Amino acid sequence: MAEEPSNDSTRWSVIAQLHDGRPSDSWDWFIRRYRGYVAAVLRHLGLRPDAVDAAAEEFWSYLYQSRAVERADRNGRFRSFLSGVVRNYAKSWRREQDDGNAIAATDSSLEAMPDLRQDVDLDLWVAQMLHLSLARLGREHAGDEQALRAFYGLPTEVGGETTIRVGATTIAQQIGCKPNAMHQQLFRARERLRECIEKEVATTVGNSPDLREELLLLLGAVERARPGLVEPENGSP
Repeated sequence: MAEEPSNDSTRWSVIAQLHDGRPSDSWDWFIRRYRGYVAAVLRHLGLRPDAVDAAAEEFWSYLYQSRAVERADRNGRFRSFLSGVVRNYAKSWRREQDDGNAIAATDSSLEAMPDLRQDVDLDLWVAQMLHLSLARLGREHAGDEQALRAFYGLPTEVGGETTIRVGATTIAQQIGCKPNAMHQQLFRARERLRECIEKEVATTVGNSPDLREELLLLLGAVERARPGLVEPENGSP
């Protein structure tokens, strides 16, 4: 299994190895991290629910064979690259499959494929960033991840359904601590999650001047989707 990138690495520096002589670790790492995101995008692009899993599995072969990674602008934002590749793949996949009635997909049916609205595209990427950031938080502070997931009812997969939220007092009772201690842990966990998000975003922006803009955009989207989940920096909104 490939190691997680260091703080000064970017997604580009890791996926650049996908076409090297020994790419298996990089592919395993890439698939493990982004399988859920790819499936979520394909669902929103209108693929039949019973076809999404198969299409998501085949995406990685398409990515490798297309050599899109080699042609990518590595000064750009990784989310734009990956979203665009999934969109192109969905068209290709639909072209090769029948429409459920043993009839090949027509040009008109491909044109009818819904595109991702900009807000939906951003929401799916925010879900992906939260997924990765919570995993990072869990590796460093497992109790914090568990507390946040329970308190905010966070889904376990990208694009998944929100679960029933559990109150801080109930969580405290479940793990055997006092409610005030749980509230303190939730505060620290929100601070640490913000730090994890900052680290994750830093790995997806090849052009450093874009980093602050991208970070503010994603943090704002997180706050709209999950109010209160991320502690503001130095009291800022």
